[in-house]
Amino acid sequence: MKSETVNTHGAVGQRKTCDCCSETGEGIHVEIFDTFDELTPMQQQWDDFVEDNGGDIFLTYDWCRVWWKYYGGNRELKVFVFRNSKKLVGIIPMFFERIWLGPIAVRVGKIVGSDFSLFQFSIPINSSYMRVVVEKLCERIGELSWDIIYIGPIAGLYKDSTVLKDTLVEFFGATSTILVKKENIQTYFQLTDGWDTYLSNLSKRDRGDIRRNYRYVGKIVDCESESVHSDFVDTNHIREAFKEFAEMHQLHWHRAGKAGHFGDWPDAHMFHLELAEVQQKRGRLRLLKVHIDGHCLGYEYCYKVADNYFEILNARSDSTALKHISLGKIVFSELVKKAMGEHVQYIDSMRGKYEHKLRLGGGLFPVANLYITRRKPFIVIRVAAFRFLARFINLCYYRIWFTRIAPRLPLKRRSLWRRWIKSKPLV
Repeated sequence: MKSETVNTHGAVGQRKTCDCCSETGEGIHVEIFDTFDELTPMQQQWDDFVEDNGGDIFLTYDWCRVWWKYYGGNRELKVFVFRNSKKLVGIIPMFFERIWLGPIAVRVGKIVGSDFSLFQFSIPINSSYMRVVVEKLCERIGELSWDIIYIGPIAGLYKDSTVLKDTLVEFFGATSTILVKKENIQTYFQLTDGWDTYLSNLSKRDRGDIRRNYRYVGKIVDCESESVHSDFVDTNHIREAFKEFAEMHQLHWHRAGKAGHFGDWPDAHMFHLELAEVQQKRGRLRLLKVHIDGHCLGYEYCYKVADNYFEILNARSDSTALKHISLGKIVFSELVKKAMGEHVQYIDSMRGKYEHKLRLGGGLFPVANLYITRRKPFIVIRVAAFRFLARFINLCYYRIWFTRIAPRLPLKRRSLWRRWIKSKPLV
C-alpha cells in the first residue's frame, strides 16, 4: 500500500507502508518519511516514546530536525516509523547519500546525527518489538540503493545492542558482510544517593583535592563570599550565557594551541545555539553557570532526558589568579550536585577516555559501530577502495596536517574538512 505525501519543495514523494506480524502476533505498520515537516504533528509522541524507551537526547525530534537543517544538504532523509496499530513501537531516522573520495564513490546509509558530531545513540525501539522492528527495517533498507550501511555509534549502555546486531546478521548474513567494531569508548557516571556518598567512592587524594579547591577558591578571588554557587541559565538569558560559555570554551583551547569545538566543527556554534534555545522550550537544556560572588568559574553545557544527563561540553575560567585551582573539578562537582537534586541516574559524558573523568568516578563502556556491505563483486571492490582512500586521508589530513602541522603555522585555523567528516565513520 502506498500513500502520497508532499515534501518541503512541493514535489510529490512516496510514503511506503506495510503490515507484518510482530513477535506477539499483532500487525506492525511501517511508514517512511522524507521530510521533518511531515513529522511535526507527531513531535510530542516521538519525544515521549524516546524517553519511555530509554532513548537519549540525540534522537529526539528537535535534535534530529536541527541537525538536518545544518548538515542535511544533498542528503536523502528516510525516517522509519513503526506502529503496532496506533501504538508507536520504533523510530529510526536515517539518511542516504553518495560520498566521493577522488575517483571513488559509495552510496551510504547512516543514522541522522552520526557525523558532524561526537554523539552516540540508543536507538528508540520498544524492546518487546526489537527483533521484528529491525527485521522490517532491514526489508525496507533492502529495497533502497546503497553500498554500505553504517549503524552507529551505538551507546555503551544501550541494552538492546546484542539483539540489534544478531538480527542484522540473521537478515543480511547471506547477502552482505556484517562488520562490528568496538574501537571507541565512552564515559558514564552512575550517581549515588547523595554528595557525601559520591565523595566517599573517590580516592582519598581526589576527595581531598575537591574539598581543598572549594575551600581555597573563595580566598583567591577577591570577594565577600567564599561559597560557590551554580544556577541553570533561564530562558531569558540563553543567548547571552551561551555566548559567554562558548567564548570561555574557545579561549581555553586557543591558549592550548587548538581551535576548540566551535572552531573544529563546521557551523557548530549556530547549531548548538539553536539546539539550546529549542530544547530550553522543551525543558531539557541544562546550561549550568558556576560562580562565586559574581566571578564566573565555568560552565557545563548539558541536556536532560528522562533520568539521564548528557554532558556535551564544558568551559572554565582561564584567570591567572585561579590557575592553581582545579576549576574543572569544581564545575563538574556542581553538575553532579544538580543532577542528584533531579534524581538523575547517569551522566553520559560522551566518547573518549580521560584520566580526570576516571578519577572523578567515571566508568568506561565500549561504543559499537555496525557496518553492512553488500556482497556483490563491484560493490566489495568499490567499498574496499573507498575505505583505503578514507584511511589515507585520515592519516595525511587529520593526524598529520590538522592535529600536528597546522597548529604550528601562523595561519587562520579552518574547521574540519566536510568530506573527511563524512568519510571518517566508514574507516
